[in-house]
Amino acid sequence: MKHLRFCAFLFLLLGEAFCGARQPVSASGDMLARMSALNPHLRAYQAAIHVDIALHTFPYISPSLDGMYYHKEPSKDKIAFNTVPAIAAQFNKIYPHVESPSRWKSVFVVTNQGDDGSQTTFKLVPRIRGRIDHITVKVDDKTATIPQMTWNYNDGGFATLNQTFTQIKGNYIANSQTGHVEVPNYKADVISSFSNFKLNPPIPDSVFKQN
Repeated sequence: MKHLRFCAFLFLLLGEAFCGARQPVSASGDMLARMSALNPHLRAYQAAIHVDIALHTFPYISPSLDGMYYHKEPSKDKIAFNTVPAIAAQFNKIYPHVESPSRWKSVFVVTNQGDDGSQTTFKLVPRIRGRIDHITVKVDDKTATIPQMTWNYNDGGFATLNQTFTQIKGNYIANSQTGHVEVPNYKADVISSFSNFKLNPPIPDSVFKQN
């Protein structure tokens, strides 16, 4: 999907049991195709980002951060905060990487969990095993956008991301997100918003290098 992202962000899992009407498995391919084809002319964008974080474990801080968010297809993302690195690092702990739907089948074993009449649920199991056990994704049937994702970790923790979208020149782009992270020894809530979007700006690959 050409972007959901800042998808940006964090995460509510409904698990294996799904209550509601079931769709034929073939519907999975139809929805994935729609998601992958979303925003066909959007190659990159940048936006101002504001983030409010509430840490419910040590150091129990509640910083507010401002900066710039950069996205470049198919899966490059970067946030540059106007703040001291130590505070920004707390944010990076709770920011998961979100793969573009066009890459799902190469990165995950994808299972259609069903359709309740308004949303389709997918279960994504990483092909290369790591910290993530699986990801649950809720997809809006009308827009093919992702209003919710949940990362489920092998240590019993989870991270849930909820997001809303706006249309800019016909493109669906996330403009607000809320997230909750709960892993051993770390709990946090996050609220983020995006503004001043610039579509298809020239963003060099060097922007996405790790600092």
